[in-house]
Amino acid sequence: MHMCGRYYIGPEVGEKLQVQPGEVFPGQMAPVILRGDAGETVAMMKWGFPRIGGGGLVINSRSEKADVTNMFRRAVRERRCLIPMTGFYEWRRSPSGSKSKEKFAFQRADAPEGLMYLAGMWGSFGKGEDGFTGFVILTREADEQMQPYHHRMPVILEGESRRHWLYAPADTPYSVFRQMFLPPRLRITAAGENP
Repeated sequence: MHMCGRYYIGPEVGEKLQVQPGEVFPGQMAPVILRGDAGETVAMMKWGFPRIGGGGLVINSRSEKADVTNMFRRAVRERRCLIPMTGFYEWRRSPSGSKSKEKFAFQRADAPEGLMYLAGMWGSFGKGEDGFTGFVILTREADEQMQPYHHRMPVILEGESRRHWLYAPADTPYSVFRQMFLPPRLRITAAGENP
């Protein structure tokens, strides 16, 4: 079951990043923040890593085991990134566990119009015209504010932890990062229905 399978970039954030505001779907190009020699840079990448054996994209990685999963082990050491957004969407689960049509938007409570940064990793895949650079979003177990909607939530980084995620050396123990994965207070609003 996908967690954080859709997010959005509002007008203010779009202007800051110089990208078109709107919803971002898996497989689409979206802005990603990378560390550069002269500070942070914004690059456009496709949301998703190719599934091993073909057949679609992997859009998330469980933070609990990203450092030991073959697909993500090197990326989490050497190719960490931030995914900037205004917020993400989730659909409330019915008691049976199936997805309902009720869509909710999740933003940082202290910055409802402002930037939220999710922890991610990136990689380059394929060659020539078929090649692309893609990113995935790290997820964690839901906290009490997220549990009514989903059992997982994205890893949201704030303040110094954002910088550490981008700039820490490749040999930094992954356990150091995991201690930073504490969710901020979220503002949750109904966002209409989707078929």
